[in-house]
Amino acid sequence: MTEEWISLGQLGKPFGLKGFLRLNVRESALTEISLPVLLRLKKPDPQFPEKEIRLLQIQKHSGKFIVQFEGITTPETAERLIGATLFLPKQLLPNISVPDEFYVSDLIGLRAMNDSGQPLGWTLKEVQENPAHEILIFARPNGEDVLIPFVKAFVGKIDLGQKTIFLLQPEVWDEV
Repeated sequence: MTEEWISLGQLGKPFGLKGFLRLNVRESALTEISLPVLLRLKKPDPQFPEKEIRLLQIQKHSGKFIVQFEGITTPETAERLIGATLFLPKQLLPNISVPDEFYVSDLIGLRAMNDSGQPLGWTLKEVQENPAHEILIFARPNGEDVLIPFVKAFVGKIDLGQKTIFLLQPEVWDEV
């Protein structure tokens, strides 16, 4: 891949009779993108080759999203896409103009600092979805993971320019 692709979310069960699918969204900016748009579709199943698919519609429904793709017109054809992850070229994401809001993909690779500005030697490797709040998963130099709730009580300033994230009270999580 020459361009960077960003995970938007995972496809859930079909919705209705016209081939719509539920979408468990990772990046909600999808609603701001001009449609139709060509996305990449990947599934962990080796029998399902990676492919491109054109997104025709996205609608909010009961606080979630439903989507429709070109060529997917029945619940039976939609069912084959359950569990697939959608990817969008990063350059199509709109710029974020709200302070303290970030795309998850921009956080990966940040170096952890304590609240005094000392490096902890941890690197953010994943942001895990959780019903209450996201969980930041940092890798220590020895390969062990440190999990920290992504809440103001434990996460301070994020500086994308310096590629740093300041953690408050990291000693609490270092002992766990």
